[in-house]
Amino acid sequence: MLTGAILAGGESRRFGRNKALEEFQGKRLIEWGLESLRRFCDPLLVVANDLSLYYDVQATLVQDIIPRQGPLGGIYTALLFSTHDWVMVKATDMPFLVPELLNLMEGLKEGADAVVPLYNNKYEPLLAVYHRRCIPAIADVLEGTERKVVSFYRRIKLRALDEDAWRSVDKDGRSFWNINTLEDWEQLQWN
Repeated sequence: MLTGAILAGGESRRFGRNKALEEFQGKRLIEWGLESLRRFCDPLLVVANDLSLYYDVQATLVQDIIPRQGPLGGIYTALLFSTHDWVMVKATDMPFLVPELLNLMEGLKEGADAVVPLYNNKYEPLLAVYHRRCIPAIADVLEGTERKVVSFYRRIKLRALDEDAWRSVDKDGRSFWNINTLEDWEQLQWN
C-alpha cells in the first residue's frame, strides 16, 4: 500500500488564485486529485501551508513542516507523515491519473528510492513515488538554498519511467495535464 499525498500549498502566482479550489465538472481540482489516488492509496494526505482552505476534504490534512519551501517542502512533509514507506506524490493542479501509470511506477520500485516519469525528456517530480529513504537527502537540500525538487535526485537511487513506457498506457499524457495559467484552465474545459 502507498500513502497518497496531494501537494496543495502552491501560491498559484501565474494562475492568480488558488487552483486547488477551482471547480471542474462539478468538483474542485483538489477533489479530482484525491479521487484519482483513493483506490490505490491509504491514507490520503493533503499537504499545504494553510489547512483552513481544506477542512471539508476527505483526507488527512498536514501542514508543511517547513513553511514556504515549495513542492520540495511538501514532499518532505508527506514523507515524514506517511504511515507507509512509499508515498505517491501528486500536484493538486494535475487532476487526472491513468491507473495503469501508477502500476508501471509501482513495478519499478524495487531497489529504488524514487520512481519519476520523464515527460518531454524532463523529470515530472510532482507525479512520482518516493520512499522514506529520501528524507535525509531532501533535508540536506532544504538546509541550503536550492528548492527545485530534482536537486536531491543525485543523492538517491532514482529510477526514471521513460516516456515510451508510460505512453503505452496513457497515450495522450492525460495524467500529466497540469494547470499553471488561465489559458491552461480554459484548455482543460474543452478536453
